[in-house]
Amino acid sequence: MDIKNIEILIVDDTPANLQLLASILKEEGYKIRPASSGRLALDSISKKLPDLILLDIRMPDMDGYEVCSRLKQNPLTKNIPVLFISALTDVNDKLKAFNVGGLDYINKPFQIEEVKARVSTHLQLKALQSSMEQKISEGIDEIQSLSREIIETQRELILTMGEICETRSHETGMHVKRVADYSFLLAQLYGCSDADLIKQASPMHDIGKVAIPDYILNKPGPLTEAEWVVMKTHSELGFHMLSVSQRPLLKMAAIIAQQHHEKWDGSGYPQALKADEIHIAGRISGFADVLDALGHERCYKKAWEWDRILQFIEVQRAKHFDPRLTDLFFEHIDQFVALAEQHRKLEHG
Repeated sequence: MDIKNIEILIVDDTPANLQLLASILKEEGYKIRPASSGRLALDSISKKLPDLILLDIRMPDMDGYEVCSRLKQNPLTKNIPVLFISALTDVNDKLKAFNVGGLDYINKPFQIEEVKARVSTHLQLKALQSSMEQKISEGIDEIQSLSREIIETQRELILTMGEICETRSHETGMHVKRVADYSFLLAQLYGCSDADLIKQASPMHDIGKVAIPDYILNKPGPLTEAEWVVMKTHSELGFHMLSVSQRPLLKMAAIIAQQHHEKWDGSGYPQALKADEIHIAGRISGFADVLDALGHERCYKKAWEWDRILQFIEVQRAKHFDPRLTDLFFEHIDQFVALAEQHRKLEHG
């Protein structure tokens, strides 16, 4: 604590008291600012905050109680230590002083050494409090930074794993990025508070395919009934891979992995969920997955033109797809076309 930089405001309507207190504390090395009334004190404080205030109670116009009360109601001044110095000795007067926010109460006539000691003590306490608050703030900043780093690492891991999965099925990693962007746009249009979480989790929608044999995953023609049974297990496999974590991002990824093949009319898999039984993240990512898959070549199909895609989605309203999501898609079709074009330019230059 550097005493030379500490300013103490002394508020007293008696000039002799002001002069005596000022001389005592100047000898200790403090900078002193006098004020002969409550109003002058508040005006002085508004221009520059003191480190500590010595405050008389009985003053004309505005007494010390009101001055202290106003200071404690103001966020900018509420933490300034206020020490009352008064000739009032009644217990109720002292209690009122503490109730309005005073930290200490020194009776007049005061002892010089007592004033010095109490001022020094409260300044040290304030310095310690400021130091602790600074350390707490730094600690919170560090925790928040680490938390952001963990979340970012999770996001990168999810995106990378999604890309690896697509590579296994001879797709580029851009599929998961496109699905993430389509999902984000749909979630925003739907008004989802978890739109960003859905975007970050959606790249893991097909993670369960890592356990599907290559001869099924990359078969150029239609799958047999037995092969289709194996292929459909990827939804539950993905869910079980991700559901071991309690982190929000991975919990959302688990839901998406499990439910993105459910259909609005209940004809989907693996649980044959229907309508609102399907989590909104599953409905959104499922829509985005189909939208992107139709528009790009796969080992078992050629890429569809936009007109054909739009016709299919319209026919599948309230069958495969959530009708509200379908309506939002068509209402904002220009945004989806623009997003598709944006990705096309990124991929092909």
